[in-house]
Amino acid sequence: MKKYRWLTLILALLLTGCKVELYQNLPQSEANQMVALLMLNHIDVNSDIDAKTGKVTLKIEKDQFINAVELLRQNGYPKANYVDIEQLFPSGQLVSSPAQEEAKMSYLKEQQLERTLSNMDGVISARVSIAQNVKGTSTSHSNITDKSAAVYIKYSPEANLSSSETQIRNLIKNAVPDLQYENISLFLQPADFRYQPTVQPSSSSGWGDIQNWIAANKTPVTVGLGSVFIAGVACLAIRRRRED
Repeated sequence: MKKYRWLTLILALLLTGCKVELYQNLPQSEANQMVALLMLNHIDVNSDIDAKTGKVTLKIEKDQFINAVELLRQNGYPKANYVDIEQLFPSGQLVSSPAQEEAKMSYLKEQQLERTLSNMDGVISARVSIAQNVKGTSTSHSNITDKSAAVYIKYSPEANLSSSETQIRNLIKNAVPDLQYENISLFLQPADFRYQPTVQPSSSSGWGDIQNWIAANKTPVTVGLGSVFIAGVACLAIRRRRED
């Protein structure tokens, strides 16, 4: 009987699989979008919700880790965290100087533009930097300010953002007061296409469809076969006990 117990224990350990942590502390809405994207590309994923914080942790099979990370990266997941106006101007803070207030407002505008650009289809990440050169004049109260903006966007190779370059420049120009169109520099960079989707082999026989179904339902099939094996071992043990 000890031999059967060891076999059962080993099989139970194998059935648990080798799950590794993919991402943690995710908002539920973003986690759901990531899970849907992974499932759409036939990548199995488990989600665990922390009852205290409501944050989600995603776990995945070790052999699918690389493809999962690359697939999410090419679709801009996980999303970057941006500051909002409450974080920059918390209630009860000491009054800052006009220069500090101007710097905060400029940073807030950069964050808003980055968030807007990141929501465009195909954008993986976006960075915006706004600079202003203040030139003094003969009067101390009148200054000439030249503003400029530098925009960097990394996008998925599946997207064609080059056709949207004019719209992106107009978006930046209209969002920043007194910014001239010629003072906007835009750099678009396609990301490396390192994720290779699994190509389902075509077969004229039914065996190819069976193989595809097993690959897509790996965990249920493993659990089912394991249950049959354990039941067989149990029946064999009972029969031998009766014979003794």
